Amino acid sequence: MTAATNAITIDWAAHTGLAPREQYDAAGDIIDEAKAAAAGRRSRIAHDLARQHGAKEAAGILGISATRVYALAERYRDAQPVIADDFPGRSISRYDLLDEIQDQYGLSTREAHEAIHATLQQLIDIDGEDEVVIARTPQRPELLKSNPNDVDVRYWLTVRAESVDEIREALAVEHADN
Repeated sequence: MTAATNAITIDWAAHTGLAPREQYDAAGDIIDEAKAAAAGRRSRIAHDLARQHGAKEAAGILGISATRVYALAERYRDAQPVIADDFPGRSISRYDLLDEIQDQYGLSTREAHEAIHATLQQLIDIDGEDEVVIARTPQRPELLKSNPNDVDVRYWLTVRAESVDEIREALAVEHADN
């Protein structure tokens, strides 16, 4: 089974060579994956509505409590990938996508980080920042308490998983010759 942004496709042909018990178990796995995909979609809907209208109005629209909207929105954010911001400086904070791109294409930390952010910026230019970046969290929030006007704050960017997939695809095309 593959889950796309708007569709779930089940490959029943992959089950034809299995014994009946294995087919039965595989069908159960599909049910679990479909439930997880639907739950993820519901979390995203609650998250996006809460961002657009606030939790109380989102709760009214969805017919659930504001507490449930908060919980679904938090679950959605927590499931999304995080990358370090593109703050200029000597050091670059490590994150999973950075390590993945470095390993896959043999790039230096700076080259991989800059390639990720160049593609991220293109996505933001096309779709708008609210459709790509979900949240900005200070990397060291304790520093803001003692120096709230600090302009040199580094952030973790929570980015939609689909956007990270698009970054991977763009970099795969860009580095296909290597």
